[in-house]
Parts: sequence; C-alpha cells; structure tokens
Amino acid sequence: MLKRGQKPPSGKTVLCDGRSGKPFHQEVTVGYIYLMKLAHLVDDKIHARSIGPYSLVTQQPLGGKAQFGGQRFGEMEVWALEAYGAAHTLQEILTV
Repeated sequence: MLKRGQKPPSGKTVLCDGRSGKPFHQEVTVGYIYLMKLAHLVDDKIHARSIGPYSLVTQQPLGGKAQFGGQRFGEMEVWALEAYGAAHTLQEILTV
C-alpha cells in the first residue's frame, strides 16, 4: 500500500507548516487509522441510588449495580477532601 501511494517504507513523510510554508523538523507518520466503535449504551451503564443495602461488617453501601450498591468513597478520596478543606462534605458523605 505504501508503494502504491509512493510513500517511504517507514510510513513517515515531511509535513509543512500551513502558515509559513516551512517544513517541520521531524517526519510524521501518515496513513489510515483503524477505528472500532464500542457499543456502550448509557441506559445499560447508568446507576443511581439514594438508599439501599449496607454491609453488616463495615456499614458501607454494597458495591456494584447488580447489588443495588453505591459508589465507593475510598481512603484517597477522603484525603483529597481533607486537603481541600471540605469538612462538611466529608461529614455528609461518611455518616449515615
């Protein structure tokens, strides 16, 4: 395909600046890109919860959409809110 397009075997070519007309210092790879669309549908992915089941051991919401769980708020997220000074937000998130 490169031979038919009269391109070098490396697949790279020199491009020029559109404003000045000067060539760029480095060669650039050119050609077609293969794309594949992922069939993720929002209706299948969306999940929300206001109340629901909790773990008996940790008293945290269960994880995952299948168990009607909540979004996990981990240790590093707590640290981030502490560093930001969002004490009231932390209190709201971490208390039942």
